[in-house]
Amino acid sequence: MRPLSPEGSEVLQRICAAHAALPFPADKADRLRPQNLCRAEHKLAIAELLDAGVLQLRQKVWGERLYQIPAEKLPLIQQSFFPYEPPSAADSQIRITAEAGPGLAADLFRALLYTGREGLPLTGKGSIHKKNLNRLAEQLSFRGEQLIGLSVSTALDGPYPLHTAVAIDLMLTLGLLERAGTAYSLQPAVLEKWLRLSEDGMNTILYESVLNRYGSARPAEQHLRVLISAPRFVPGEWFVLGEVLEWMTASGLAAAESGGGSLEAASLSWLQGLASFGWCETGELRSGAPCFRWTAAKPQLSSGAPQALLLQDEDASMLMVQPDFEVLVPPGVPYTVRWTLACCAELRQWEGMWVFRLTREKFAAAADLGLAADDIISWLNRLAAGGLPQGVKQSLEQWARGMGRTVLAEVIVLACRHAEDAEVIAGHPRLQQSLSRLGPLHFAVSSGEVARVRQELAAAGMAPPRLIEGQQDADTPRIPLYLGKEAAAADVYKIPDSGLDCGLYGAGAEFCPGTSVSPESMEELLPGVAGVPAMWSRDWRVYHTTTAQKIMEQAVEWGIRVQIVLGDERVDLIPERITRNPWRVSGYILRAGESDAEEAGLSAADWKEMKLMIPAGCRNSSSA
Repeated sequence: MRPLSPEGSEVLQRICAAHAALPFPADKADRLRPQNLCRAEHKLAIAELLDAGVLQLRQKVWGERLYQIPAEKLPLIQQSFFPYEPPSAADSQIRITAEAGPGLAADLFRALLYTGREGLPLTGKGSIHKKNLNRLAEQLSFRGEQLIGLSVSTALDGPYPLHTAVAIDLMLTLGLLERAGTAYSLQPAVLEKWLRLSEDGMNTILYESVLNRYGSARPAEQHLRVLISAPRFVPGEWFVLGEVLEWMTASGLAAAESGGGSLEAASLSWLQGLASFGWCETGELRSGAPCFRWTAAKPQLSSGAPQALLLQDEDASMLMVQPDFEVLVPPGVPYTVRWTLACCAELRQWEGMWVFRLTREKFAAAADLGLAADDIISWLNRLAAGGLPQGVKQSLEQWARGMGRTVLAEVIVLACRHAEDAEVIAGHPRLQQSLSRLGPLHFAVSSGEVARVRQELAAAGMAPPRLIEGQQDADTPRIPLYLGKEAAAADVYKIPDSGLDCGLYGAGAEFCPGTSVSPESMEELLPGVAGVPAMWSRDWRVYHTTTAQKIMEQAVEWGIRVQIVLGDERVDLIPERITRNPWRVSGYILRAGESDAEEAGLSAADWKEMKLMIPAGCRNSSSA
């Protein structure tokens, strides 16, 4: 984050504490103005924040303008203004209340694998068939009751159970799945890039997706989510939730009126949802106080950094193939390897060390998908530590000998309605090499000769229809295959820019496309400045009462300071409002060397000399 002025820093700190990274109406921004800043200075500070990129100005479709700290900037901003060193829990006797699940990346892997094998067909009403939905749910280790703390119950309220809705929503959001016609189907190109990520890279992307899509829209809860994600919350150490919330309240990140009990309950429920994804665990001290700890799989917030270093190389991995046909996959093995294994072996265990089992049925199924048996054996032998056990290799080779000995092939058949036409075609001199007679009325068309046959038959007045009866688009495997493909720098995964239609629900269609809105120009800060006497802001003078009142009223209209002499002291006055009958100005006095503002109400007779104070940013404008 680039250096900010003291005024910009103070305004940003107030916005961060009050709103986190949630949008708030631009016309309410003045409520966060420090007493030592006039309105114009506050606007200049906000313009500075907009220019620095730590604040955005967005606009809803009906015109309402909103300020918002970019979500990816919140962790750094929060850490800069609200540094926190959390003490770890001293109590060694902690009862675990929610254990960590196998991991969201593993759950999505199995969901994607199921989708590739079975598909997710849709009913006429556009929802997934119940049978497929139930089978998809069987691939997930987490359940809906564990996700109550995620603010998705309303957003994903629909025909699907909560846990399956979250899985489908994430796969759609990440671009791994796409609705095509009457089914949801895998996107092979995107899936390959996703599978080439390290598991840490997957967790980073998944965690930020969960934070952004399923976190509640309340500033205190968002602050809690970002705060505990900081590196200072070391994996494996227990932290008392109540102590964290007490610090947040004391530092201003959680308003006292938000209710400590409700915030603690919401935070604990959120942590239990993260536990079901494998990222943390919750527990209780002997006193009953709730606590939590991150697992070794704790994700790191990327703060918008590219995932350029997360590609995995297949050749760097080693599998352990056992004589009993089990394949042990240690942590860190690329998911492309696991995906290929899942195509030719049965996945038995997916928590910790994954376990596959090679079977004849799965081996044959891989051949049906287009994986040559010899290629599978060679690939396994290359990645297996010490190579394939001799007995396993011999069995695989025996299985392979029973595959591919016969092939079913599609043939284009030319059918005639009349025997006379068939005889003419059989005697056609230019079709002898293109056709093979199968019977009285039928000919087999040689490969690649369809266009030639069509042309010759058209010339003879017997052109067949353009559509070949019974032919459909070639069936391609629904499970993409990545055997032997090398990773490239261009294959780095990025979340697709799918606009407002991503996931099962939109990302928020209340904003206009291209929501960045330019801030006010400096000219707009001081309307009518050209018609105001320059001496009002240039010279120290004693003015007639009427003129002094006009100068002060101009300062209130523009929202700028006025320097006045009270007694023998020069002070800054930030005028806020004017009352009449009798005329008085109310505002705040700032004395030299003091940081606190003093509330005051003055009449024009209470000061001597005076001068308008044009803010530096306004002086740079040509009109000023």
